[in-house]
Formats: sequence, structure tokens, C-alpha cells
Amino acid sequence: MAPDGDTPARADAWRPADLAFVPPPGRASGAPDPVTDAYTLGFEEGFHEGEMAEQARLQAARRAAEEALDVIRVNEERWSDSISENIVALAVAVARHVVDRELALDPGIVEHIVSKAIAAFPIDQPVRVRVNPNDLAVLDAAGLTAGDGLDAEQRPAHWIADAQINTGGCVVEGRDRIVDGRVDTALERVYRRLAHQHA
Repeated sequence: MAPDGDTPARADAWRPADLAFVPPPGRASGAPDPVTDAYTLGFEEGFHEGEMAEQARLQAARRAAEEALDVIRVNEERWSDSISENIVALAVAVARHVVDRELALDPGIVEHIVSKAIAAFPIDQPVRVRVNPNDLAVLDAAGLTAGDGLDAEQRPAHWIADAQINTGGCVVEGRDRIVDGRVDTALERVYRRLAHQHA
């Protein structure tokens, strides 16, 4: 064991301030620092992974946005078609209202429609004329269902009251054809033509 006088001398030889100047074991001055290198490598790998993850997230967001736009475009076409159909339907409904009002003001319109339908048949062909009971009553009262009232060519005609035919229309039937003079049928043709043009 060293004498008590040797202890202070050893303590003075290794002061904490002197350790700062001593390189760590196994590392020469200017040699790479494993901790710094590991930190740098970890930072670069983490940055790269974060960048890749962000790119994947952005690509997913872009795909979602494109899909949403596709859905909007499809729905926009559907809404546009629906709007066009609704406008056509509204126009036909207004036309029906106008026709009904005109028929109420001028019963002679029925006479004109029926006479045109009858005229579509050959002179010698007998026909059956189906009209609304109210219209038939008006035509009977005016004496147009007998003799040459509606038909200048005097085709044989059999008049039938048909409640399924709305006021203002008629259906004339011959041997080989039928002339549909119903207002609703004409308006339906108009609707289909207009709706097809906007489809």
C-alpha cells in the first residue's frame, strides 16, 4: 500500500479538465464518428421513408380526387338528362292543359279531329268511330253523327261511346288499319321525340 503522501500526487496527475483532450479509446483524431454516422444514416433513411410515405399518401389522395371527379361527371350527366326530361314533361303537361282549355271553349275542335281521322280511310270502307261519351253527345246534338255530317264522302260509320278515350280524341277503326286520334297519344309522341333529342 502506498504511503499517504503519494495519494495527492496521483490525483493531480489526472484532473477532469485533462480528459477533454484525450481521444476516446479506439478513435484517432479525424476518424469517422460511429454515433454521428449512425445518426446521419438513420436520418437519411427516415427522411427517405417519410418521403415515400408522403408520395404514397399524395397518390392515394389524387386517385380519390379523380374518382370523385368521375362520379361527379357521371352524376352531372344524369342530372342534366333528368332536368331535360323534366322540362319536356312539363312542356307536355302545359300543352295538355292548353288543349283541354281549347276543347272546353270550342267543341268544334273534336269535329275537326274526327273528320280528319275518318278521311284517312278509303271511301267505300266502313269504319267504327270511338269517342268520349261527352264528345259523342256534343256531336249527336249537332247532328254530325248521322248522314253526311262529318263525312262528305258518306262512309258507313258506326259511332261508339268509349269512356277510356279522353275528351278531344278519337280512335277510328277500319278493316286493315286504326287511326289513333287521341290527344294523349299525340302528346306522348311529342314527349318521346323531344326527350330522345335531349338524351
